[in-house]
Amino acid sequence: MQKTAILLATYNGEEYLKTQLDSLYEQTFKDWSVYVHDDGSTDQTCNILKEYAARYDNFFILDYPAQHGSKNNFLSLLQAVNADYYLFCDQDDKWRTDKIEKQITKIREIERDNSGKPALVFSDLSVVDGDLNLINESMWRVERIHPEYLTTFDEGGALEFVTGCTMLFNKQAKDAVVFPADKAVMHDIWIALCVLRSEGIVKAIYEPLVYYRQHEKNVVGVNHWAQYSRIKRLINIKKSIVANYKHYRMLRALGYGSLFKYLRYKRLYGEKTRI
Repeated sequence: MQKTAILLATYNGEEYLKTQLDSLYEQTFKDWSVYVHDDGSTDQTCNILKEYAARYDNFFILDYPAQHGSKNNFLSLLQAVNADYYLFCDQDDKWRTDKIEKQITKIREIERDNSGKPALVFSDLSVVDGDLNLINESMWRVERIHPEYLTTFDEGGALEFVTGCTMLFNKQAKDAVVFPADKAVMHDIWIALCVLRSEGIVKAIYEPLVYYRQHEKNVVGVNHWAQYSRIKRLINIKKSIVANYKHYRMLRALGYGSLFKYLRYKRLYGEKTRI
């Protein structure tokens, strides 16, 4: 029997955590286990986790030192857990009830035609507010993400195009991940790039499977680029330069190539997706 592991990283998530956990136990696909590591919460998060661990026999709390940040916390969970398939779970979202079922179906289709290869699937998200009221049906539409143009290591390097809470990947994909990941911007894009670098398969599911909650404590949020005036974009130019530098530094750590190559593929992506 194949083992599916949901990796949950928590930190002071008491406000929304129960909603997320309940959405896991409402999934139509039931054959999975949750592995959670808390990063030093000072609120009621740990008590909530203990409550669910006592209630469910497929809920496991891992006890090891704090990792000091969501990226390191998720990657530590990945290294600690052995499974056939992995999913990352944020503490403050809500999953559609058919999320895992659709993703397992998709990745098994890929594996049938690509036996033994690293494989990763990911989906769009619906953007919601703190009370789960819909803000935008498609985060990809808001951020102008077109996964069909990001299917190779060269192309995928142009953009941070995956969101961790929508990913499902196989053991071969885990084995392709480069550690240590100190140059990674975030765990999700690092893993996706490692899979592409190893000539694995990265495929998109073109529908939102996660309600992506936006609130003041988000580590990573939605960029509403379409709403920015030209003046605001100029004000944010320094932030953009820093982000691009960090992104290229990450690519360079994976052997991507020159800055010119990165900028070239970024420009090509922009040309393909320009509205």
